[in-house]
Amino acid sequence: MTKYNQLTQAEHMYIYDKKSLAEIGVELGLSRRILFYWKKEYNWDKKRFEVEHTKYRFREELLDFAKKMMQKISTDIDKNQKTPPPEIYSLINILKEIPLVKQYTDSLQQEQIPKQKPTGCLSPDIIRQIEREILGME
Repeated sequence: MTKYNQLTQAEHMYIYDKKSLAEIGVELGLSRRILFYWKKEYNWDKKRFEVEHTKYRFREELLDFAKKMMQKISTDIDKNQKTPPPEIYSLINILKEIPLVKQYTDSLQQEQIPKQKPTGCLSPDIIRQIEREILGME
């Protein structure tokens, strides 16, 4: 594989697959030094941010568009006007995609939230022990 092919593949893995430079280095057999150079030289962090921001903006625009369509259809119903079938069909297709958009958004939020065990919370074992010993529940 040529260096250019490795560069484009490494860039794709970093930006779209969100892999670390260490993972990319192992998979492609590249040194960390060359990966850090490429990352800085070709602005991979900026590109990764732009991709994520574009996805977020698309989600917001899709939800806003669905709200506007629902408001228009609601207004048509209130005025006893017939809503054109293509508008209803479009709304139905958008509504089908909203769970996928929600799932994607939730996955992004999970990546940003550090996985820590909450402090000051009772574990299920402690709750069962309290139920048995204090409340007398079995």
